[in-house]
Amino acid sequence: MKVLLISPKAHTGGLEALRKGHQILQGLLYVAAAARDAGHKTTVAIADSTDVDRYIRRYQPDILGVSCVTATYPISREILNHVHSANPSLPTIIGGHHATFMYKEVIRETGVHYVCRGEGEEVFVQLLSSLEKGNPEPAVEGIVFQKDGVFFNDNEIAILDDLNKIPRISRDLVAPEFSFSPKLVSSRGCPFQCSFCSISAFYGGKYRQRSVDDVFSELLEFISWGYDQFWFHDDNLTVDKAWLTDFCNRILEHKLKIHWNAMSRVSIIAKEPELIALMARSGCSLLSIGLESGIPEVIESLNKKIDLGDIAKAIKVMDRIGITHNWYMILGSGDKYDTPGYLKQSLDFFCKHRLGYVVISILTPFPGTKVFEQLQSEGRILHYNWEDYDVTHCVYQPLGMSPKEMESFLSKAYIKIYLSKGWRLIPLAIRSLKTGAMKPNHIINGIRIMIESKLLGKDITKAMAKRH
Repeated sequence: MKVLLISPKAHTGGLEALRKGHQILQGLLYVAAAARDAGHKTTVAIADSTDVDRYIRRYQPDILGVSCVTATYPISREILNHVHSANPSLPTIIGGHHATFMYKEVIRETGVHYVCRGEGEEVFVQLLSSLEKGNPEPAVEGIVFQKDGVFFNDNEIAILDDLNKIPRISRDLVAPEFSFSPKLVSSRGCPFQCSFCSISAFYGGKYRQRSVDDVFSELLEFISWGYDQFWFHDDNLTVDKAWLTDFCNRILEHKLKIHWNAMSRVSIIAKEPELIALMARSGCSLLSIGLESGIPEVIESLNKKIDLGDIAKAIKVMDRIGITHNWYMILGSGDKYDTPGYLKQSLDFFCKHRLGYVVISILTPFPGTKVFEQLQSEGRILHYNWEDYDVTHCVYQPLGMSPKEMESFLSKAYIKIYLSKGWRLIPLAIRSLKTGAMKPNHIINGIRIMIESKLLGKDITKAMAKRH
């Protein structure tokens, strides 16, 4: 079969505002590779409803798939509605976190023929096999469809038992006018269950890891393509010390000159300085850490399970060995701590510590999270305009302030935190540019957003909107 998979153009702000161009969702590439390995002709393209017809005419697909996150679901919805109008006989499928948890709404709003709930590498191939045999109603758990008002195959989220079965992605999977920066994936899932994160629910609470052999072999292949800078897509690379030690030693043994970035937890960095030093020697130049708040009660409320006392230790470890650190801050908790006083207390905490870069967001109740369930049950979700679920809008009713007050803290927090760094921003930027921890456009766009919001008085959500 001929398969066309669409990665939707992002119009959201948040982290997307710092990136240049549009990103192909790597999960979609793995699904494409699985279909290719099963003998299907598969192509991935970036599109929205205005240009998807171009790729349909070019590739004449037998099925069209779309993937999305919550904030890009409206774009995927527009694509699907357009495709059904222009090509009513073309089967369609959608996947991703949002579709996994909101599949009934998605089917109702888009008329999509199938929703892939969970990981698609195996079940999508099974769907294609069923369609080839003339059966449009396969009994494949995780491939949901609706018939006569009844939803089929929606009892479980599809999960790979063996992560080493992930296929190898290749550049020829992508339409020739696009490119992608390959990301390393050594694991999926997370053993922690933060209330604001849908990872645990999406992967059924499972944490699975690929073998060092498999990941290292893939790394060598990416290097052969000419890449020397990589981002680990893992939600927490440092979970397994033995695995990471083996991987770093292999990089050193092969004398690979690469830079790579990853996500970690503050407690591991503080307690495992030798491991962090090994990571640095093998090319790690940036670690991203979810701190979220400087208030112990909020940390507990979010089920973050970190000790704020580890922060100073972790900073000292990373500064000593030369790893740039990137910290995440969340404004809001969804409970009684959503007041100006608590937000200011958390903000003062972030200003007091010698943190590296800080990425600030507003608590967003994404489908599949405990926060979503809580706020929905309490009737405090303001609307389901999913394009505003971009971590720059307050889409719920805080208990101790208005949504507008919460949103106004976003620009205040960015300005106060970065002004508190003073001259330290200069060596931080120089070092991160040298090591590849940050790209020039990241820093330029960050400066642009600060100028537009502070000096020009532009609403920060508009300043952070995705530039095309």
